[in-house]
Amino acid sequence: MDVKYLSDDKGKITGVFLSIEDWEQLQKQYSISLDAAGAPSAQLQNGLSAALAKAKPGAAGNE
Repeated sequence: MDVKYLSDDKGKITGVFLSIEDWEQLQKQYSISLDAAGAPSAQLQNGLSAALAKAKPGAAGNE
């Protein structure tokens, strides 16, 4: 997975960028379904949090 981190001018990470293919894989892996576009559900937020924790630099399996 190729994750790119977005940061502000002070270097604080403010977001992430990943490809549509990676996003679709995460949706399948974590059974994420979007009920309404632009309205994140608790399931989506939890799934993304878990995925990002695994994708952070230095995390187990990502070195």
